[in-house]
Amino acid sequence: MSDMESSPKITVKKDDHYRDVIVNGVFGGHRPGFFEAIVYTDEMIADDALSTLATDPRKVHIQRVIQCRLIIDPVQAKSIARWFNKHIEAYEKAFGKIVMPEEVRESSEENVLRKNTRDQVV
Repeated sequence: MSDMESSPKITVKKDDHYRDVIVNGVFGGHRPGFFEAIVYTDEMIADDALSTLATDPRKVHIQRVIQCRLIIDPVQAKSIARWFNKHIEAYEKAFGKIVMPEEVRESSEENVLRKNTRDQVV
């Protein structure tokens, strides 16, 4: 008997509440027996800024929406981490290094320090 014959048939059905979520952040951590991740989305609310003829960007605010809470057993968490690492590596090979916000900040701070040092030497 082949593996195909002994494997159960798998049908796929989307949950009635299935939806796509643009992830802006994750908050959480680990506890005994599981990992917890609260997924949230940040949305720019510009209604007040756009409500006058002369727009005012100071009136923009961010609304953070908690989308869901994921409770993940350790085996699945490690499997997901491996999946992400594999795909991040492939993405960076295809499109270049993903620069993290803290790397941008550090780089710009280093540039400011170098510029200030050069200005003092001259």
